[in-house]
Amino acid sequence: MTNQEIANRLHVLVKAGEYFTAYDELFHENAVALEPQLAEMGLAEVEGLPAIKEKVGTLSQGISEMISREMSAPIVTDSHIAFTNVVKAKMKDGNAFNLSEICLYKLENGKIVSEEFIY
Repeated sequence: MTNQEIANRLHVLVKAGEYFTAYDELFHENAVALEPQLAEMGLAEVEGLPAIKEKVGTLSQGISEMISREMSAPIVTDSHIAFTNVVKAKMKDGNAFNLSEICLYKLENGKIVSEEFIY
């Protein structure tokens, strides 16, 4: 796959909430997920697909309803993909969850080797 094809597929899967499919299809097995804002939870840097999937599962457990998601078209370079992601959700505790982030992915040899969420 070209970087543009990876970006297009990633965009479709994330928009549909198919995170685990994206990890299985597009990510290197030793990929790294960076999210410094989750340091208190011990999830600021997670390495390897099993650990990344566990992180996503843990974070998803608190969501009761996805209200909306808006994503920009992907920006693609020789080594990176980026897009904006704006999410509104309802948490199981009844609180609203609003997130506006930049999603940055690094590519090597046709696979995503890192993801970073900046918000």
